[in-house]
Amino acid sequence: MKRPLYFSIVILFLLASCKKYLTSDSASRFSEEYVFGSEPDAKKTVNMVYAMFNQDAFTSRVSTLFAGNTDVEVGNSVAASPDGARRDLWSFEATTSNNDLLTVWNNAYSAINKANECEHGLTTISLVKDPANATYLNLLGEVKVLRAYWYMLLIHHWGDVPFSIKPSRAGDNFYLPRTSRDSILTFLINDLIGIESKMQWADQLDNGIERINREFAIGLIARLALIRGGYWLYPDMTMKRKDDYQEYYKIANVYCKKLVSLKPRELTDYAAVFMNENKYIKPVNSDILYEVAYAPGFGDVGWCVGVGVSNGISYHSFGATTIQMILTPTYYYSFDTTDLRLAATCSIISYNDTLAQIPTGPTSITINKWNRMLVPTPLGPSSSKGTSINWPLMRYADVLLMLAESENELYGPTGDARDALRKVRRRAFPPAMWGDKVETYVTAIGSKQSFFDAIVKERAWELGGEMVRKFDLVRWNLYGKQIAETRKVLNQMGQDAIAGVGMYSQLPDYLYAKRNSDKTLSFLNRFQKVTGTVPAEYNVKINWLRNLWNTTTDGPANYTLWQWRGYTDNTGNTPVRYILPLHSSVISNSLGTLKNEYGY
Repeated sequence: MKRPLYFSIVILFLLASCKKYLTSDSASRFSEEYVFGSEPDAKKTVNMVYAMFNQDAFTSRVSTLFAGNTDVEVGNSVAASPDGARRDLWSFEATTSNNDLLTVWNNAYSAINKANECEHGLTTISLVKDPANATYLNLLGEVKVLRAYWYMLLIHHWGDVPFSIKPSRAGDNFYLPRTSRDSILTFLINDLIGIESKMQWADQLDNGIERINREFAIGLIARLALIRGGYWLYPDMTMKRKDDYQEYYKIANVYCKKLVSLKPRELTDYAAVFMNENKYIKPVNSDILYEVAYAPGFGDVGWCVGVGVSNGISYHSFGATTIQMILTPTYYYSFDTTDLRLAATCSIISYNDTLAQIPTGPTSITINKWNRMLVPTPLGPSSSKGTSINWPLMRYADVLLMLAESENELYGPTGDARDALRKVRRRAFPPAMWGDKVETYVTAIGSKQSFFDAIVKERAWELGGEMVRKFDLVRWNLYGKQIAETRKVLNQMGQDAIAGVGMYSQLPDYLYAKRNSDKTLSFLNRFQKVTGTVPAEYNVKINWLRNLWNTTTDGPANYTLWQWRGYTDNTGNTPVRYILPLHSSVISNSLGTLKNEYGY
């Protein structure tokens, strides 16, 4: 059963609007004294900030589809040249006329201004009347965290951006220049540090992990600190990090340890974490710290990301998907075959109009964490978007890996760093395998560099499909290297599959599957090439890794040529231009205050 937060959000969503950034966008038509004068009204007003998560700018754009293309998640580019749509963002070829840029930009600043309005009302009215009120204090924390999160998204995609923490009023200067990322991040980190201890844990809140809570605030402090301590792209097309970066790794380390100390929890079954989202189940004190609550009829998880389902002529009651974010074959084959996260993350089947499983190609591996067919009540034959499956913004496993990473960066692979990594890997393998896959694996990592390399891999395996990889690679200054390596391996996989020799020749050139009476598929050889006779019942034959090489041109397949098309350096040494251009209307409306950089 969806909790009441959904219903207040959906009502307030209808009142919310995307206006030009930094223009007046009052949180209510009523006076501030009225809307911030009582707990119920203040809470309803804060829900208007949450409502900005329920717009397409977030649901099927910046939360998911803006996160391609990496070595893990890629948008399915289907053309050899730019087409002016979101695919151009994935291939690093976006132009100033791309309307998705404007949609996300305006929505972000609308959310930020609503948060500013709420902060002003809570601090000047609510908390003046009742300074120790736990509800008001948590609401203040909520709007500060929401504001920080939206600024983080803006920084991820546009670098230095206009910054304001004051609600817009008539007569204000709405044409602010860019503020440096380091200044914005430093402010946001300190702002959250100042409020998190006054917030409530998820198990103290009526909406649990569907409401911003203390554990998420602590985790976001750590994430912002690692961004502040990481690399980013400058307009001169160099990747640099600030000299004080270790101070921010210390902050991340302190706050990860704080959460582990104050609010520890066991990592439960990996697949169940996402099954709960599909089933609208929201346990507190578990892996997910906070997830975006989508109102009924809102949210695109299980539509643009998830397992593919077709329903062209309404054969069934589950509706259909338009999957736009997929996983790379190199990612699929990077897993240990006994890793329980592999099957939970990667799907090599989809469902046709009759709900029969059909095999995907190697370039159509989908994200198995979300499946619209698993919701409690079928969404309807003609349904598509609006699945109401929540979107996770942070998990406890992420905090453990940030702890391990920051500890290693500061002090090397200490016992604390290794223990955090162990906790994540124990959940990934059956207990009978812990000796080899956890203890031996972690103990064998000897150096600081080796431990960092292990964290890079572990974050991919643990968080695949959750759209955090892109900006992990950015802050590590590994983005170009990982793209180049991925292309190289994809090409070699294809050539080896065709030639039958080479380091990847043991992987499947073809997949073989059999159809079961319940319409499912059973695969014979997901991880190995068949060298002997194929049993007769495995009569579904799929051209697999052979698809990664074009035998007509004797060159890379279109998949490899198109996914990262705008990044041409096969050495990986050139920085990736992941920063997006400002939309032309943002430039013109700024009256000369803003201009495009980074060669746009």
